[in-house]
Amino acid sequence: MLLLAPELIYATEPLSERDYLPQLEKVDDLRLSNFKAFQHELQRLDEYSSRFDADEFDYLNLLKASEATLLSNYHETPVLLQNLLYRPTNDVLRVRALALLVNSYVLAQNYANAFEYFEMLLAEGHQLTDEKALVQRLGVIALLYIKLEKFDLAQYYLRDIHSLALSDINLCRLYTQKIEAMSGQAKQHDFDRESEFGFNLCQRTGEKIAAGFITAEIVRYNVNQKQFPAAINSYESYRDVLYTTNYPFLIAKVNALVSQAYFAENKMPKAESLAKEALLFSDTHPFSLPVILAAKSLYEIAKSQNRFQDSLKYLELLNAAKTSYEKELSSQLLAYHLARGEIEVKNQRIALLDKDNELLSLQRNIYAQEVRQHKLIMLLLFFVLLIASFTAYRGMSGRKRFKKIAEYDQLTGISNRYHFNNLAKVALDYCELNAKPAALILFDLDYFKTINDNYGHATGDWALQQVVKTCRNFMRNNDVFGRIGGEEFAVVLPGCHADKAALLAEICRDAIATIDTTESGYQFPLSASFGVSSSDISGYQLKQLLADADLAMYRAKQSGRDQIATYTHLMDKTD
Repeated sequence: MLLLAPELIYATEPLSERDYLPQLEKVDDLRLSNFKAFQHELQRLDEYSSRFDADEFDYLNLLKASEATLLSNYHETPVLLQNLLYRPTNDVLRVRALALLVNSYVLAQNYANAFEYFEMLLAEGHQLTDEKALVQRLGVIALLYIKLEKFDLAQYYLRDIHSLALSDINLCRLYTQKIEAMSGQAKQHDFDRESEFGFNLCQRTGEKIAAGFITAEIVRYNVNQKQFPAAINSYESYRDVLYTTNYPFLIAKVNALVSQAYFAENKMPKAESLAKEALLFSDTHPFSLPVILAAKSLYEIAKSQNRFQDSLKYLELLNAAKTSYEKELSSQLLAYHLARGEIEVKNQRIALLDKDNELLSLQRNIYAQEVRQHKLIMLLLFFVLLIASFTAYRGMSGRKRFKKIAEYDQLTGISNRYHFNNLAKVALDYCELNAKPAALILFDLDYFKTINDNYGHATGDWALQQVVKTCRNFMRNNDVFGRIGGEEFAVVLPGCHADKAALLAEICRDAIATIDTTESGYQFPLSASFGVSSSDISGYQLKQLLADADLAMYRAKQSGRDQIATYTHLMDKTD
């Protein structure tokens, strides 16, 4: 039976407006030390939430998300944290929200999402000075590495916690992860010293749950070292502390561990009683570590007493629990490596863009040097040209104006279809003559008619301008970019193979999808479908390159839009 903590007398007086932030911080302090008081005070503060400013309301949602996670309502946590993650807010709340979200996804066994946000958490918060955020970030990072059994990485992140000038409460909370990371690797002397320090610290600060977790690691370390009397002594010394936490998982874990020590000391009734009590935890977590340990103890006890039917039952439970537990660990590792792989791919794409930018920078430097070399000559010719230019100005300005109208799209500023065709043919002839590769990207906006119909043609024009402005950021000076239809665009890439063109198309597709349309006065999705063709397959004739890219783009739209397709011989040109 669990020993319940004495009831508290809660404050009920109304709150004044200046009390909101201090009250939120006080409730935050109760989160891990007195969960009942935390729930009561959180509910009371929620009644005043209509008066909160943006930061206070975000803080309240962070505390609500903590409550949901502690109550295993993991589906509620991402909803409550959405504003903190996806709109600008203060860095402290954002880092704490990331840490809480990672922890919630891990507990819900949603490892794909957990490691996606874990990478974000690793990248952020290095300069934090807020204690709660700092402790929460380091604690979650260490906890996740512990779950992956990467104890050296967990200890690496916790190596300098004594130098952070933390309060005793926050130092205690980090010590739970430090001791757990040490329990699998540390020497007896080091573990005893650190665990005693951590337990006494958490006892002194009233952090019962943290003290209970350190107790669990002390028992586990002694059991693993086959120091069974020491494990029993630790349990009996700290039993009252353990039960006052009212934390079922923690109590079940310690009971399952110490049952093995009692079994080793041939104290069968006590060993069986504690293992069965731990097994009650299987009602909500059937394949957790406490269940594995309890099932193992009960199997060994029944086997030693020749109770073969019971031993078979517990052996089956043990095998099922171990299989599921190992499967879960494999899922964690797979999700971790997949997340790391995605990060590496993104980094490679960024590196590729950096190299292109370096090339453009070199081209600009060469051009600047040529300009400087000819500057003196230009100065000598300036006065002569000034007179001639003034004479010809009126005629030339008119010609330039009409030439610009004839060659460039007035809405987007890039080449119109006529000018694009002329420039593209020159570029393709050059590539063919010099045996250089060439590629063509054709794309148009998905559901563009819907944008015009729903929000007006002015909004449609704005969308076209933003798409061109966005895509031009990723193009080289010698790329030929033109608008060849209403919402259809084409790019000729001299000296470029199909794979490089497909990568540029993917970058443009991703950039279009992230355009913030709220600047237009409306909010709507933007996406485009891309087709890619190359001289390797389609030759150097613009007409054929356009036709093949158009077929590839049609395949991309057939596959669901917002995609890229590269033309191959296998595509049926009759479709």
